[in-house]
Amino acid sequence: MRRDNVIEHCAVCDCPTLYVQKDFNRTIGMAIFVTGAVVSLVLYGFDRVWQAMAVLLGCAVVDALLYKWLPEVTICYKCHSQYRQVNPNPAIAPFALGLAEKFDPLNKQADAENPAADWQGR
Repeated sequence: MRRDNVIEHCAVCDCPTLYVQKDFNRTIGMAIFVTGAVVSLVLYGFDRVWQAMAVLLGCAVVDALLYKWLPEVTICYKCHSQYRQVNPNPAIAPFALGLAEKFDPLNKQADAENPAADWQGR
């Protein structure tokens, strides 16, 4: 992994199942969405339909630009370790809910262990 700077498996738990996603703070994303929705609803209330549409369009443009510019992060399904600034591995797919449920530490039927679940005990 170090020589090629490509992630093939997790360095923490040795899990081969990883996924990629955009490296974006979800709190900021929700703040942009809620702000745009509230401002547009207030503008609709004052019968300013064009301005409300402009606010929604502006939020969509900001979202598209962030999606284009932000780098991707590779994340382990099992322990949720994050790998930034690595070369892309075409074998790693985007997030799949079915795989995430397989490694859910609360899912006792899957017998999956999560080494990151006891990090506070260390």
